[in-house]
Amino acid sequence: MNHERLIDVDFRRQHRVRWRETDASGFVHFTNYIRMMEQTEYAFLRSLGLSIVMHDEKGVFGFPRRSTEIEVHQPAQLDDELDIWLRVTECDGVKIGYQFEISNRSVVVATGVFSLACCRFPAGEPPRAILIPDVFLKRFPCA
Repeated sequence: MNHERLIDVDFRRQHRVRWRETDASGFVHFTNYIRMMEQTEYAFLRSLGLSIVMHDEKGVFGFPRRSTEIEVHQPAQLDDELDIWLRVTECDGVKIGYQFEISNRSVVVATGVFSLACCRFPAGEPPRAILIPDVFLKRFPCA
């Protein structure tokens, strides 16, 4: 995973650590960093007038995860105020990539990446990969 600081970012969201996000050690459980990243992705999409699941003239489409990666550098604790930074790293018409940095007062707590595929969800059938529809691409910051 690339460890460069996310200075030129696409989106930032703040999150205060809640009791239910910590484990017996008093630190944030690693799965909750993934949830924080996912919530940041959703907030980013909403800021663009988009969603993780959308509809167009052909039906429902969305962006299931192809892969997720996280590395905890220094664990956060109850009531820490975290900044979660998101950068779009890939948008090739078929898949989207995000890089995340979670920090506590400028100290990097965790970094992660998501890789998403665009899929159509036909009723009663398994999802199938498709090109990202124009209705999404018109608002999304593809490079």
